[in-house]
Amino acid sequence: MNSMPSILVVTERYWPDGGGGELATHLIINILRKKFNMVVVTGTRSTSKASGVEYIYEPLLSKREKPMLWMNTLRLINNQRFQKLLDESDIVYIPRFAFPIVPFAKKLGKKVVVHLHGYIPISYTATVLAPYEEHKHRIALDNIKLECSRSLINCMGANLLWWMPKLARKWISQADKVICVSRRQAEIIADQAPELRDKIEIVYNPLPPEVINAKLRKELGDTPIFLYVGGDSYVKGFHMFLKAMKELGRQGIKARFILTNRYSRESIKILTTLINKYENLRIDVVGRVEYHELIKLHEKAWALVFPSIWEEPLPYAVVESMSLGTIPIASKVGGIPEIVAGTVAERFSFEPGDVKSFAEKIDRLLACSRDELIDISIRLRNHALKLFDTSVIENRFVPLFEFLL
Repeated sequence: MNSMPSILVVTERYWPDGGGGELATHLIINILRKKFNMVVVTGTRSTSKASGVEYIYEPLLSKREKPMLWMNTLRLINNQRFQKLLDESDIVYIPRFAFPIVPFAKKLGKKVVVHLHGYIPISYTATVLAPYEEHKHRIALDNIKLECSRSLINCMGANLLWWMPKLARKWISQADKVICVSRRQAEIIADQAPELRDKIEIVYNPLPPEVINAKLRKELGDTPIFLYVGGDSYVKGFHMFLKAMKELGRQGIKARFILTNRYSRESIKILTTLINKYENLRIDVVGRVEYHELIKLHEKAWALVFPSIWEEPLPYAVVESMSLGTIPIASKVGGIPEIVAGTVAERFSFEPGDVKSFAEKIDRLLACSRDELIDISIRLRNHALKLFDTSVIENRFVPLFEFLL
């Protein structure tokens, strides 16, 4: 009989469905499975699977909109099969938004760990615009503006459901531990929700094995190549990217930009106009790419451009960029300053929203020789592999969960 303690993971999304948070969850489960029996209940039908972990597809978790998800989660709590899973577990781990389970699990005497990859206890959209100090008193208003810019339905939802973070915060406050992924994220959440301060643990997300095991290859051609991976998201700084392209175009700077992720027809139209206007710029939209393809793109990239305007807790795009030896030209938001601290990449960071400085940093990088770029690549990769050392992160996660038993 297996005597290892059990962890029940409840998450509406699971890798490869989703983004950095879902990838982190998969990697963390791969760590925890060595010391715990793991059962994952998820609304993602087709998942990447960690060896020895049981995955259960739950249709009630397939609805991603928070109001519907929370109502369905309350329905799930009354499901006999789920109650049996909960009864057999020692710890409940919630890495996304299935927070209604927290008080129910606590009534049954279970330990609960909530993992925050955003700002859901204080923000309807789980985002906080940067710099926090200028937005701390208008987070709800920012949320409404962001949602209204997307669509009328989103706008109505934000105006009707602005109170949802308060409910999430009430549920999360009953957890035994709340994991944050950077000091900056922890500081912001603790400032807005001081009742969580003593529960917060800061643990960096682990690196994917594909990144750790990748050989450092840089095939830098004559034309500088930059990666942009944010899609046409406003908070990821797509509008900043467009303004910087216009500035570089006017200056006659020759460069190629490879854009991954999703773009609307309107965004493609704007990019096409830029391409037609500035012959010195080449912009290739490749859309969503497989993970191994993204790693290959880094081999020929001079830099990653990352003009995000929100307090990104710990953006995998920047972490992966450094780990693969690609210089991030990134805004000083969220966990980025602590990732790049003490490295050359620190000199290529800029204040959020400062288009002029963003363009200047790109221009400064173009002044580097290819030998300099290779040297920087080696140093960045060594720094990132040390900062996100798997054994160090494992030695933070496992004791955190074991302590609760």
